[in-house]
Amino acid sequence: MLATSLVLAKTHDMDLWALNLRHLDAMARIVELGTINAAARKVNLTQSAITQAIARLEAQLGVSLFYRKAQGMSPTEPALLLAPRVEAAMRQIGSTHVTMARMRALLALADAGSYAGAAEATKLSMPSLHRAVTDLSLASRRKLVERRGRTLAFTEAGLRTVRAFRLARADLLAGLSEVEALLETPADPVVLTQEQGRTQVL
Repeated sequence: MLATSLVLAKTHDMDLWALNLRHLDAMARIVELGTINAAARKVNLTQSAITQAIARLEAQLGVSLFYRKAQGMSPTEPALLLAPRVEAAMRQIGSTHVTMARMRALLALADAGSYAGAAEATKLSMPSLHRAVTDLSLASRRKLVERRGRTLAFTEAGLRTVRAFRLARADLLAGLSEVEALLETPADPVVLTQEQGRTQVL
């Protein structure tokens, strides 16, 4: 396995929530379609925006995700590991209106059972969490959470969304773990040979 594309810095503290879901989706689309132009049309971003998104994602993950070539972009091994996980997560999420902030807020609320508990767990303010959940509900056109007396309860739509988000989070975390494991695996030795005046990599 030739892994010369990897940036050798380790990323033990990969933070899922610091990533941008749309950027991850763009990366997976480039792997699928082979060019930024085709991916831009698919995710409704400009080519410039996708180029910047991939650069930011590479910096966050500490890896190169693509070989840049005149005829298109070829995925590196980290991209090939991560793309299927992102695709699976996006299928679970099922909406372009979901952001990492909204997904995090809903899952934190489901885990803690209250906005106060979610705020303590995430170190985010209650108003920001409430706003994220409300925005998600409005974007999906479904009531996800309702107040019953002094307690909060998830609606059926809310429970389905929480289950989908948990599966999506698991897929994304698995992909990040695989990329991190790859960073920690020593690359195979690169052997240079000369044949008919040309340098070859074996």
